[in-house]
Amino acid sequence: MEYKNKRTILITGGTSGLGLELVKRFLRSGNTVIALGRRRVVFPEFENIFKLFQVDFNDLDQVAYVTKTISEAYNIDVIINNAGILSPPDYQSTEDGLEYTFQVNFLSHLLIGEIILRMKNKDEQLSIANVISPVYRMAGTEIVFQSGKPDDYTAIKAYSASKLYLTQLCKFLHERWAEFNLECFSFDPGTFSSGIYRMQKKWFRTLYHIASPFMRSPEKVAKVLYEIINGTDIENGMIYYKRQRSRSAPEIDEEKRKYFLKACYEVIDPVISPGLITMQRYSEDKSG
Repeated sequence: MEYKNKRTILITGGTSGLGLELVKRFLRSGNTVIALGRRRVVFPEFENIFKLFQVDFNDLDQVAYVTKTISEAYNIDVIINNAGILSPPDYQSTEDGLEYTFQVNFLSHLLIGEIILRMKNKDEQLSIANVISPVYRMAGTEIVFQSGKPDDYTAIKAYSASKLYLTQLCKFLHERWAEFNLECFSFDPGTFSSGIYRMQKKWFRTLYHIASPFMRSPEKVAKVLYEIINGTDIENGMIYYKRQRSRSAPEIDEEKRKYFLKACYEVIDPVISPGLITMQRYSEDKSG
């Protein structure tokens, strides 16, 4: 399947695994692709339509700087929030003092979406796809801002919570940017071979390498997500999985959600330049 109108696609975690396969697929169909990732990858045959920004989601200032640089140079049509890690077995904090998985898997993606929407005309469509995981259901509906080491930290609890939060990103952004032409959904790829285990202990990485050949390939998963993104019947806020079947995202208590979002924006707003305003508001200011 090919999309008739070529678009500009931003893919986080685009230098390995599923992200890299998505980069290849969108490039082959003639789209301009911007990848964010830790590794260096090159595509000489697509050098005119491919751009790589090496960035570490462990550092929000770095993420904000790169996203603003991209937004000034490109008009982003699609964001694929794919970057992520399996939670480390022992608690780790980021450069910003937050739980590592929370920041890498969720908060950095909220920051990216916020910056791009602030720099975009409201009459231009933006599509966002959030790559989640089946384990989001293990987190229930509990939503807690991860600002320090919890007494009951476990890797699976941190990981499942980060994916639950990602299922809510569509609702978060829709509420703040209701006037924008925003299409947003989550994608549950199921179990497949990936490289998100990099922070795990050696025994886990060894077992994963043994099991990996028996899992679905990231190439097959990329094909499914590519077809969903290029479809015409996406329902906002829904979770898609396998062959485009879908389910609703979990309902979160409104008061807890408001408190959670307030805490998130208290962290990300300071790393977004105070002078950064939407193009629409800029136009209105100039015309006034």
